[in-house]
This record gives sequence, C-alpha cells and structure tokens, in this order.
Amino acid sequence: MNHYDKLQQKLDQHPVGAPASKYFREILKYLFQPEELDIALSLEFSLEPVEDIVSRIGLEEEEVSQKLEVMADRGVVLAKTVGEKTYYALLPNYPGLFEYPIMKGMEKEKQQELSRLWHIYYMESMGERLAEADPPWNRIFPAEEAINEEYEILPYEVASEMMEQTRTIALAECPCRITGGQCESPLDVCLSFDGAAQFLAERGMARLINREEARNVLKRAEEAGLVHTGSNNAGKLLFICNCCPCCCHFLMLHTHLRYREALATSSYEAELDVSSCTGCGICAEERCPTGALSLDGDMAVLDRENCIGCGLCVTTCSGEALKLVKREDHRHPPDSVRDLVQNIVVNRKKRNE
Repeated sequence: MNHYDKLQQKLDQHPVGAPASKYFREILKYLFQPEELDIALSLEFSLEPVEDIVSRIGLEEEEVSQKLEVMADRGVVLAKTVGEKTYYALLPNYPGLFEYPIMKGMEKEKQQELSRLWHIYYMESMGERLAEADPPWNRIFPAEEAINEEYEILPYEVASEMMEQTRTIALAECPCRITGGQCESPLDVCLSFDGAAQFLAERGMARLINREEARNVLKRAEEAGLVHTGSNNAGKLLFICNCCPCCCHFLMLHTHLRYREALATSSYEAELDVSSCTGCGICAEERCPTGALSLDGDMAVLDRENCIGCGLCVTTCSGEALKLVKREDHRHPPDSVRDLVQNIVVNRKKRNE
C-alpha cells in the first residue's frame, strides 16, 4: 500500500469520511507532494504543536515546521498560532481539502483537472457518504425577507442572528461554483467565522469583513437566488455558504443525487394560496432550487415534500400567493458542532451494528 492510500484511509477515519476511489487518490496527488506524505500521515484532526508531531516521525523540527507552513499556505493542513507557537492539524474533506486549496487559487490547468476529479469523486462516492450523516451535516436558513413575524423566530433559525455570536468573519469566493462552473451566480459569498475565518484570512484564502458587510453578503445572495446553508447546529457556526443548485456540493445532495434527507430543512416550509397566484412562473422557473414549485397551465403547484424552506420563492411573489409557515415536524439542531459530530458518529455506529 502506498502512502497516498494510507492518507486516504486516515482521512476516512474522520466522521465526514473519504471513501476509497482512484479519483480521490489522484486528488491527493495534486494536494500533497510525495515528500510531504510522512508529515501529513503523522497529523491528527485536532491541533497539535510541532514538537508533538516531530516526536512521531523522527525528522528535524525545522524541516517539519517548514513543510507544515508550506502545506498550510496551500490550504491542505490547518494551522493556528497562539502567542509564539503554531499548532497544526489534518483537514477533513469538508470543510477543508475540497474548499481551501480552491479558495487559495492555483494554475488554471491544475484547477480544471482538480475540479474534474472532485466532481467525479463527489458524484460517485463522496456525495453518498455525506448523505449518510444523521443528523445531516448542513441545514437551510430561510431568506430573511420571507420570514413571517407572526411566528416565534428563534435565533438559530436566522443566518444574520447566528453571525451575531461570532467574533471574526471572513469572505471568500465559492469553491463549488469555481469548480462547477455551471452558472453565473456571484462567487464572493462564502462566509466563515472565528478560527476558520482567521486561518483563511491569514493564509490569503479569504479577507476579513465586518458584520455589516456580512449582512450585505446575505442580502446580495438572496437577491441572486442563492440558498443560505450552514453547519447543522444551534450554537456558533463554522460557516455560511450561499448555494446554487447546480454547483454547490451540499445542495446537490438534494438536487442532483436525490438524497432528500441529506440536508436539514429550515424551520419553515412554503405555503401556496392558489387564489392569489398570477401564474407569472417566477417562483418555479427562477427561484425554487429544488423543483418544489412547478407550473400547471397558468397556475403554480407546490410539492411540499420537496420544499427545503429557503423562502426564495416568497421574496419575489408579486401576487403574495406564497408565504413561509412553521413546520410541525422540524427537528431542533444539535447545540454545538461537537454535539453534531458526536450524534453522527453514534448514529452511524448504531446503523452498522
């Protein structure tokens, strides 16, 4: 077994997973140089100082530090500096090895080939693994203009409210649309927070912004018909993505791979008043990302089972025939990312027993 296969196996130990594939092996060859593999294999998914890493591989600390810095600058390992000491960790596939190198940027030919490999790997293997998570890794936030104030609005249900809990915000270009290239939607709409934001900004993969700028990103994304998604927890978020149905990996679980349970819906769902529908078709043809709305003659038809509660249809309905209502069966998300991961691991173990 070569070192790239060993690295795949190690990455597959992370709850996100990294199923074996000849395409993923080729991806790893693009991301990691052969001389970096021993160091990559010595890393854990939790941050550690260089001296702990060196103790496991028998190389000089200076050499290990230099190579780790090079890898961190490329976005293939995580780094965090506290005082005068820097800590490093292995990144999972999401968020990490897929997004960060693309955010950093690379030669056009290399990016095109890496994009091709990621797409095949996602469609054949990785998407199915992501879809197995229970509860889902990501959830939908509704467009804020669509939220009806007659219902109690909980902080975790609103993207801008979630951002209020964060200290640091960074903005990057969407790696899914860069690699997918299937639409003209805005690229500069990827938001990350706190530790991830600091890392991405320090390494030239994103830029720091303030809360007002971040709120404007959300507004701009809604106007462009992009769906707010984020990690499926009620506490501090790792990120907020603004997703299109044609390129974005987590939304494609629903739109392309047809895993309808692979994304946690928002706390809301669309409700259609047929008597007010003007038959303009904007909701079905331009706004609904999942095909939950269609036209039957000159009248909109709603498939509520397929609605993810993004609210994009509501914000452009000239006849006010659509509104968001609270779901009766909505599940409260885990409190923290740690709780989310633990729930996924426990439920996977139960399923495999």
